[in-house]
Amino acid sequence: MPNWFYIFVNALYHLGLALWIGGVVVIWTSVSPAILDALPRFQAFVVQATILRRSARLRLLALLMILAGAGAKFLIWERFDLQPWLAVRWGAIVLLAWALIFDLNGTRRLLACGKGIELDAAADDPRRAIFELLYVRAEGLMRASVLAALIALLFS
Repeated sequence: MPNWFYIFVNALYHLGLALWIGGVVVIWTSVSPAILDALPRFQAFVVQATILRRSARLRLLALLMILAGAGAKFLIWERFDLQPWLAVRWGAIVLLAWALIFDLNGTRRLLACGKGIELDAAADDPRRAIFELLYVRAEGLMRASVLAALIALLFS
């Protein structure tokens, strides 16, 4: 007889990781290059800022799934068999949460900064430079979080 509760908890954990990794990979490899090819650089950044914000919200759901699955696995099945790989997995989950908190804050500031800038603003406009810097930071943090998600997946 299969343990359906364990299957559900494990599936919840892995679906959260799949949502996190898959969402970032799709944005990174498909959406961003297509938008950058279709629009001028600054306009593409403005469009992608809203996509990054929505992606961060979706990753929040994925993080909740990961935490629920990993927490239940630890409390029910793994608490009496403490191993170093558990610390590595929880460290990766903490890094995911940390990256998401900074990403949610960064994309909020990114959108707030982007609302005051005209799309045809001069390239030497300081607000445009700040917006581009915030965009690069938000996208880089999103991409870097994939490494932590892969570590959490490896040590599951």
